Amino acid sequence: MSHTRDGEEPLITVLNMDGQQLTPCLPHRAWREVERSRAVWVDEQTIQLLYNPFLFRDYRKAALKRDHHTCLWCGQHATTVDHIIPSSKGGSDLPHNLIASCSECNTKRGNRSALSFLKENAHAVPNLMKLSWRIFIAKYRHRQLKKRGT
Repeated sequence: MSHTRDGEEPLITVLNMDGQQLTPCLPHRAWREVERSRAVWVDEQTIQLLYNPFLFRDYRKAALKRDHHTCLWCGQHATTVDHIIPSSKGGSDLPHNLIASCSECNTKRGNRSALSFLKENAHAVPNLMKLSWRIFIAKYRHRQLKKRGT
């Protein structure tokens, strides 16, 4: 099924792991999911996800709860999560790779390495040891997952 939006590029049909149709997406988003090995092309206009996208919501809630809704970068109230290893660089959406973050810190960090951002902002980090440990664990688990090829 081809979706279009008033002369713009067609939307890509997205199927979940069970083959049920989800909200369609733009081609660049579909390619990003495939390049990250999170989806496969079924045909020219359809991808099928290899993960459950609704679990991220639960993982996000778990990370916020674990970190007491407190930004680990600055100590302010956190409403978002930050990927320690950015998903654009192969980081997972699993809780070990997520930390509570306020919107401002999440935006400031962007796609930079967590370690370099930590070095720049160490003076403002309320619990340097906890954040350093989380970065270490995320990097360790990321390497382990890469070794296994998953």
